[in-house]
Amino acid sequence: MIFFNPLKTYFYHLFVLVRKDFLLEIRSKDVILPVFIFSLLVVVIFNFALESTPNTVNLIVPGILWVSIMFGAMVGFNRMLLAETEGGAFHGLLASPVGRDVIFFGKVLSNVMFLIVIELILVPILIVLFNVTLSPLNMLWISLPALFGISLCGMLFATISMNMRAKEVMLPILFLPVVVPIILGAVESTHSIMNGGNLDQNLRWIALMIVFDVIYGVLGPVSFTMIVED
Repeated sequence: MIFFNPLKTYFYHLFVLVRKDFLLEIRSKDVILPVFIFSLLVVVIFNFALESTPNTVNLIVPGILWVSIMFGAMVGFNRMLLAETEGGAFHGLLASPVGRDVIFFGKVLSNVMFLIVIELILVPILIVLFNVTLSPLNMLWISLPALFGISLCGMLFATISMNMRAKEVMLPILFLPVVVPIILGAVESTHSIMNGGNLDQNLRWIALMIVFDVIYGVLGPVSFTMIVED
């Protein structure tokens, strides 16, 4: 019982933070609407820029999907932190009796939740535009570690760039080179699934994303705590 009480409190605080972000987003649409619009624009631009054929469509759709999600996610990271820092809510959150790691993981889970919604909208659009097929169950196993990796890495570097003068420029510079393993794993796995492959053939890519998640799942909250305390 002594062990489970702190654990119960930890997950309760985490639930409260995610619930807060969810309710705020329902009322304001400050994050998910800009992310969706930006991601949709990327998909539309690629649709007109690339001349897809039955031979090339399976090559370009995975890249379009994950590049759209990645760029949309960067908009979401900036919007989420900007909305809280402008009103002083972020400083109030730091002053609350909640661990810094709980705050970090709460933001990560909130972003994962928003990105799942965006992907659920984008995938049917891509299916209609490019006439491709995607297995929902296989995409689930690919998407979860990919979206967690994007959110873990994105929230860390969004926090680093939060107090910088050119934060809109610094976030892509810091974020994009580091997130390459996640995008590579997600694109290669999606491409394989679209060409009739199964999860067993993509275990190395899924394992790569999971290892990335574990590394940033450890480095993220530690670095976040050091950044916000400075």
